[in-house]
Amino acid sequence: MPSGNPHLLKRPSLFAMFCLSYLPLLFLLIVKVMMANRSFLYYAGFNKESIITFTEKFGFVIILVLLSLYAIIGTKLTLANIKRIESNAFPVTISSIKPKNEEALSYLATYVLPLLAQGQIGYFEYIAFVVLFGIYYKLYATSSLILINPILNLKYGLYEVEYLKGDTTIPKSAMIISENKWINEEDDLQIVKLSHRLYFAY
Repeated sequence: MPSGNPHLLKRPSLFAMFCLSYLPLLFLLIVKVMMANRSFLYYAGFNKESIITFTEKFGFVIILVLLSLYAIIGTKLTLANIKRIESNAFPVTISSIKPKNEEALSYLATYVLPLLAQGQIGYFEYIAFVVLFGIYYKLYATSSLILINPILNLKYGLYEVEYLKGDTTIPKSAMIISENKWINEEDDLQIVKLSHRLYFAY
């Protein structure tokens, strides 16, 4: 991690978590492209023409599969790394808390429902996907969307909290993610910083 960077999460980790948040979209696109091009799913020999046809019809699928694998493996390694540095966590007391898991539902609907309403996928849709994916990632990597992740939130609870640290009486606000889905006011937690006002709680 570069010197002076306050973020625990590096760019590869952020991109893996971003891709994981869109895993349902990636899966649905894979299925849709495969179904649309199922007539080309046969062996036509190993030659220039067959390679070009395969690339045109299924190159996007290969990219989506690689992104999916990167999302799953990268996020798993990232979470394992976060858990290994529990010694860097500091104690806080929760003064107020608001569960935020429901935001993952609206986040999911923003891309799944429009996808299901679309027709055939062609070059324009491929280009649009790449452009929008890049824009969303740029926004995602600098916001609390890092933790608003419909796949991650199946296992981890997401909360908007105010907490007290040490003897201070002025609460600080933060978003936290934790395997504990039953956090309440006045609970004592150990938290480690992931990014600006984003924490993992033990």
